[in-house]
Parts: sequence; C-alpha cells; structure tokens
Amino acid sequence: MKRRSLVVAVLVAALFACAGAWAQDQSAPPAAAQAAPIPWSSLSSIEQQVLASAQDKWDTLSPAAQQRLQRGAQRWATLDPEQRADVRQRFQKWNALTPDQRTKLRERYDQFKRLPPAQQERIRQAFKRFSSLPPAQRQVLREKFKQMNPAERRAFIAGVQAQNQAGNVREFLLSIPKDQRQPTRQMLQALTPAERRAFRRTWHDLPENQRDAYRQNLLHMTPQQRSAELAKPHPAAHSREH
Repeated sequence: MKRRSLVVAVLVAALFACAGAWAQDQSAPPAAAQAAPIPWSSLSSIEQQVLASAQDKWDTLSPAAQQRLQRGAQRWATLDPEQRADVRQRFQKWNALTPDQRTKLRERYDQFKRLPPAQQERIRQAFKRFSSLPPAQRQVLREKFKQMNPAERRAFIAGVQAQNQAGNVREFLLSIPKDQRQPTRQMLQALTPAERRAFRRTWHDLPENQRDAYRQNLLHMTPQQRSAELAKPHPAAHSREH
C-alpha cells in the first residue's frame, strides 16, 4: 500500500482504534520475554474497576497484553463523559465488524506502526483534529468519505495534506523569532521537495533544544552547502530509526 492511501486507511481505522486496541489486547500473541506479568493486585482500584470483565482471565494474558490493557484503563480514567460515550460507541462498532474487517484494521495498524515517527505524529495530529469535531460533524465527514469514488478520495486526501502542511508551516514559523521568519520562509521555498522533506524529518527527530540551532545553521549556509547538508542522513534521525 502506498503511503498516501495508507494515511487514509489509518485515519479511517482510527475511528475504531480505542475499541480495537482493547479487542486486540485480548488475543495478542505473547511478546518475546520483554516484560514481567502484572499481578491483578498491583492495579489501582480505578484500573481494576475498568478492567473488571478481564479479571477472571487476567493471569492468562501475556505481559504485553496486560500492559496495554492497563494503559487503556489509565487513559479511560482521564476521559470526560462525552469522550467515554464516544469510545463506547466505537467499541460497539468494533464488535459489529466481521472477523475479516477486524483483521484488515489490525493489518493497517501494524502498517502505521512501521511508518517513520514523524509521519506517525502527523497522522496522530490529523486524527486529534478530527476527534475534536462535534460527533455530528464527524459522522457527516465519514459518510461523505464513504460515498466518494476513488478519484474524489484522492483529491480529498491531497487537499487535507495541503491544509495540514500549510498549518504545520505556520505553526513552525510562529515558533521562531519574528525577525527570522521571512528569511526562514524564503529558505524553505528555495528547497526542493526532497530537501524540504529531509529538513522536516531531521528537525522533528532532533531534541527540542537542538532544533533552532539546526535551523539557524542551515539559514547561514550557501544554497550548495545547504543541499549537501540535507542530502546526508542526520545522526539523530539515523539513531531513532534503529
């Protein structure tokens, strides 16, 4: 699956993500000896209350599944009533899916986890913006997407990506000193698409306290030096990929 279509698949799959994660945790294969089992007695009272239906088979779950369920219970405790109602609705939808549909959603989630961290974060932010919409508006968007033909969906995806990219650029420029915004914008506009991708990838992968120095270093380079710098892998990005 190409990355563009994968982004859409993940966004659609994310509508069921919370409920799906719970269902996957129940049947997840044991992870390779990386965690110790979590005793039921070590869970907090709130976690035990949320996970009450899993108590009888808790000891039969893999440590990885126990950890994911515990994290899910902790997230549930932070939700407000409207968010919990939305999660329940998604859980009901997950239960209504056929085994084949669930398998496809799990496969898409696995594909999402294999994406570079920067792309995963962009998808999370897009879904976060979607989740912030009123339920009725989210439903309207879902129905519109379902009714689109392949060409319309591609155009819709391209539009969303353009909006996200424009918003990311504005947010990025607002995070730097005002007197450096115009020179930075001009630098970005002068880069090739591949160089802009390299800049974004490296900038996102760097620790926050190193990002501005990296940007300023590029800003003071000649175009030729900048192209050479962006053509080579950055150590921080390389180490995170491994």
